[in-house]
Amino acid sequence: MSGAGWDSEIQRLAAVKALRLLDTPREERFDRITRLVQRVLDVPIALVSLVDVDRQWFKSCVGLDAEQTHRSVSFCSHAITEPTMMEIPDATLDPRFADNPHVVGEPHIRFYAGQPIAAPSGHLVGTLCAVDMVPRVLDDADRECLRDLAAWVELECAVVQATQWEADTVRARTDFVSVVSHELRTPLTSISGSLELALSGDFGDLDPRVRNLVAIASRNADRLVRMSADVLDLHHMRKGDLRLTFDRVSLAEVVDHAVHSVAHASRTGQVPVVVTCPDTLHVRGDADRLVQVLTNLLANAVRVSEPGTKVEVAAERTGNWTTITVRDHGPGVPADRLNAIFEPFVQFDVPRQRKAGSAGLGLAITRGIVEAHGGTIRAMPASGGGSVFEVLVPADGPQDEDRPWW
Repeated sequence: MSGAGWDSEIQRLAAVKALRLLDTPREERFDRITRLVQRVLDVPIALVSLVDVDRQWFKSCVGLDAEQTHRSVSFCSHAITEPTMMEIPDATLDPRFADNPHVVGEPHIRFYAGQPIAAPSGHLVGTLCAVDMVPRVLDDADRECLRDLAAWVELECAVVQATQWEADTVRARTDFVSVVSHELRTPLTSISGSLELALSGDFGDLDPRVRNLVAIASRNADRLVRMSADVLDLHHMRKGDLRLTFDRVSLAEVVDHAVHSVAHASRTGQVPVVVTCPDTLHVRGDADRLVQVLTNLLANAVRVSEPGTKVEVAAERTGNWTTITVRDHGPGVPADRLNAIFEPFVQFDVPRQRKAGSAGLGLAITRGIVEAHGGTIRAMPASGGGSVFEVLVPADGPQDEDRPWW
């Protein structure tokens, strides 16, 4: 075999392994196909075979008491050299198979028809084949039937592989979240606390240059702690584990807490936050999570706004619904990204957003919390420039004090 041939075979074998079907138990999804081949083509033996390094292994087999045969005596290893059906009317008359031990001995194969099976990658990994002990020739209808059933096998292989990939993704995500939760977040919190303690002056004054470096490290440690918290929140939302503790909540207090959370950024960025919210306005919801929603929206609004502009937050009740809006005077969200920005890790080209090192998780988490309250959130262009984020939540939530709500 040439170098190019070996490369192609290595890739083909990798596709076989990627299916993760070798040496797995029999499955009805494949057995029903071989039973159909047996009945429709009226043959005693029907197989779904996968051609491995030195063997052909049967994922499904009817009419033959075997799990595999050596590749050197395999009909299917010849069939997979071309994408078209290989049909052998009489194996005793074909020089490739006339002295094959399965022809001269049990099960005394005479007729063989094998339609190659392609993996999702396109590589030919095996066949769906029909075998008989007497010479015969398929008609056009029989060949079309075998091709159609082979396409069904390919579909089942794709489903199996996709299911495996999904399971791998879930495991990888779980492992990643575990690392973030236990191996990363805990030491980061400790580092952040230690840096804040060093900056407090309780252990003496720092040299101005050292203090500047420690302040930079402290800000970045805080950012990583927040990012790890965001990852965990997003993970719990996707698992349906986010629980809300409902109570009667003063929306004015929620807004006040959120405004206080962004006060430093607002002051240093010279972007004041202007609030219009009646003191009498209440909703039934999770106070901490609602503060998280407003904090995320206000932090984004302050971050993208130019110095000297303002961020406006307003709330009102109309019927059974409460509307909260946050309006900034920044560059605005591109029209084609108004929906995409609520997906995890999505960002667009706003220099101040990049500079702040945003991971693009805040709005995804915000949407999850709002939807868990039975509400909706949307972004829209603001008149005169900038953006408006509108949160719509039911004013009266469920009476249960602790439950997931979706």
